[in-house]
Amino acid sequence: MALKKLPVTIQALLISIVFFLLHFGIVTFISKIELTSFIMSYAVQFVMTLVVIMAMLKINEIAKEQLGFAFLGLSTLKVGISYFFATEYLFLNKEMLQVNKINFFITFLFFLSLDVYFTIRLLNKK
Repeated sequence: MALKKLPVTIQALLISIVFFLLHFGIVTFISKIELTSFIMSYAVQFVMTLVVIMAMLKINEIAKEQLGFAFLGLSTLKVGISYFFATEYLFLNKEMLQVNKINFFITFLFFLSLDVYFTIRLLNKK
């Protein structure tokens, strides 16, 4: 069964799980990580990505011509929430600060890429 035939939320979940396992495997092989921060980072980003995707699907139904503007607004909001979450919760452990920052940044970019990918698919849908 092709991945594109599954609901968008299931596609996002499957892609996220594969990336999580790859990222986790590489990071734990290379260095020591703070597991709670690592998992929380993925959980928060995944939930925000699901919210963005579901909002984009709804906006696509209502006002497709506004999809690009909605994406920009939702992405800006996501950046703000991510920054708040990172500074208030993830970056408290000073011993693991550099590792946490790198892992958070990789996670953030991955989920932002997912948002872009699914938005492009919506925009190119005929």
